[in-house]
Amino acid sequence: MTSQPQTVSPEEPEAGAGPAAAAGPRPAPDRDYFPPPRELRGNLNGWTYPAVFLVAVLATFLLAQAALALDSGQPLQPAIHIAAAVWVASYLPMLSATSRGRSRIRIEGARFASDQDTLVIRRSLGYEVALVVCFLSLAAVCAIFGIGTWTGTLTLNPHPPVPPWPALVAAVLLLLYLCVYARRPEIRRLVLTPMHIVLPTKTSVANMVSWTSIEQIEVVSRNNSKGTIRISRPGRRPGRLVTKRIHAEKLSIGSAATYWLIRFYHENPDLRAELADARAAERLRRYAVVPEFAADRR
Repeated sequence: MTSQPQTVSPEEPEAGAGPAAAAGPRPAPDRDYFPPPRELRGNLNGWTYPAVFLVAVLATFLLAQAALALDSGQPLQPAIHIAAAVWVASYLPMLSATSRGRSRIRIEGARFASDQDTLVIRRSLGYEVALVVCFLSLAAVCAIFGIGTWTGTLTLNPHPPVPPWPALVAAVLLLLYLCVYARRPEIRRLVLTPMHIVLPTKTSVANMVSWTSIEQIEVVSRNNSKGTIRISRPGRRPGRLVTKRIHAEKLSIGSAATYWLIRFYHENPDLRAELADARAAERLRRYAVVPEFAADRR
């Protein structure tokens, strides 16, 4: 795990005492950050550290099992343990990426750009690579188990009471989903246009929300969902709200920047035309989507 940046307080520093402090000019506050909403202050990743410890212990155990199986006379035994260890270990960079996304308050190194009359926010590169490795290694585990059980060349202790064909089918489905994931970029990015928001989805079906239909924008404060942005719009029935969630902690700009970005263009409909060109990306790069920072950065 990489060290987490300290949350910057949005409050301005107090003036010092004494005649020298009264006479001198007050220093300008640091405005090159995204002030975290109330839900994103304090300890955001307390549950992450036990999860990282458990993942590391399980991956080490599986690697030890792979080493012990080298003399078993069954080549598939160490292979399935190594694939399982890689699958478990792939959660470490994903946990690290989401942890950074919750506490991130600066924009340097983020993956966003103006693309085809839209503003595109991509996921963290570390998260995307780890997710691909996760699916590939899990498909390898299923394939090795299915082939070994079918041919009788794999014996596990204890051996799961699972027939080989479901494992082979699962391996094929995982590989097919990876193909869809690679060919459908909308699955792994947030897109803002002057008319609507295209949310990241788990399938290839577009999930669009019109700007004019949005009623509430808030940050989820539950421990297991901190950093998720919740957007509410009217449902088909009167008085009912439909909620859409953006897992902003997985995006490269982080949760705080995503919150301020969506809130800014929701509250300033006259500026949504910026989303069709490079002005929106430049505004985000200058932290000018935060209301108190935007007045002097237009």
